[in-house]
Amino acid sequence: MKPAKRRLFTPGDGATPPLLSGREEQQALLSRCLADLLEGEPPPHNVVLIGPRGNGKTVLLNWFKRECRASGAVDVAAWTPQDIPDLHSLVAELAPRSALARLLPRKVGGAAVGSLEWKMGTDAPARLTQRLIARCGAKPLAVLLDEAHTLDIAVGSALLNASQRVRDEAPFLLVLAGTPGLPGHLAKMDASFWNRLGAGRLGVGRLSKDTARNALQEPLGAQGVGLDADALDQVVDESQCYPYFVQLWGDALWQQHGAAGTTSLTTEHVDIVRPVVTAQAAEYYQDRYRELEAAGLLAAAAAVWPVFQASADAEASDREIDAALATIGADAAARLAAREELNHLGYIWCPPGQRPPVTWRAGIPSLMAHVQRQFTLA
Repeated sequence: MKPAKRRLFTPGDGATPPLLSGREEQQALLSRCLADLLEGEPPPHNVVLIGPRGNGKTVLLNWFKRECRASGAVDVAAWTPQDIPDLHSLVAELAPRSALARLLPRKVGGAAVGSLEWKMGTDAPARLTQRLIARCGAKPLAVLLDEAHTLDIAVGSALLNASQRVRDEAPFLLVLAGTPGLPGHLAKMDASFWNRLGAGRLGVGRLSKDTARNALQEPLGAQGVGLDADALDQVVDESQCYPYFVQLWGDALWQQHGAAGTTSLTTEHVDIVRPVVTAQAAEYYQDRYRELEAAGLLAAAAAVWPVFQASADAEASDREIDAALATIGADAAARLAAREELNHLGYIWCPPGQRPPVTWRAGIPSLMAHVQRQFTLA
């Protein structure tokens, strides 16, 4: 029997998986923000989603984009920093001239059309704010920016400050998503809203074991395919609850279901597809290894491995990370810089919302084992 769908799971492309498992907190927050916009009110805060790559930040943004568009009452703009490389691009995207030609005479008076010339000057942020208020006054707007940790600092400063001012007068929401280095990047901008977000700053990390099980079991079950308990536990453990790997396993098992014509997947089927999943994971590991190598961080990445021992549940304190980095002879300043760079890349990260003492976690524990092994052999 062939599967009803050629592709059920969605590894690696930002597409929404068959079950968006374990993201209820993030979805609930974004849904509350959408409800405020639909009432013509700005949400109480903007939203920043922080987490290592492959954990589903893009998936969440795409889900929210569809929710906004489905409402029919909220405009949504979804970008990456490549779409807004400079202030001119930012203004052109946020306040298109065609839209303002319709809005400005009605919202801020006919004289304003002449005064808001298209060419940006030194008062660009004020002009951007005025244009954005006019746009949001006609229809609520949500701006979703993925990969925000690479945003140009001048562009980011203008966007963040405009967001603060516009939200005082019109229904506007800014959602930023990026790696754990995003807060440090925002701190370089001349804006401070992000560190007053409170409930608006959420981590997006690995799933719990229960939600990882659901992410596999429910989509298969909906297609009439069973995955026995031993096989499910094995896959969840080997995926380390990393969403990208969960989707890799799900896709491989789904394809195996079609090839074998079975409606009951067992540990035998897990053994059959393991080489495929392992090879795909190894390619991903190697890309990340080269990234660390290019950043000059291989020694530091290998040094912190003993703290975590590739355990999915391990946590580490600032002091433990510092002691691990001291083993490679780095001075205090170099240790701090290395820790922050490893955090920026999501190799290790400190999830937001923790009460002191805060702890560090591995982005992908099994990646650490790969880096340590290859670095030792090199």
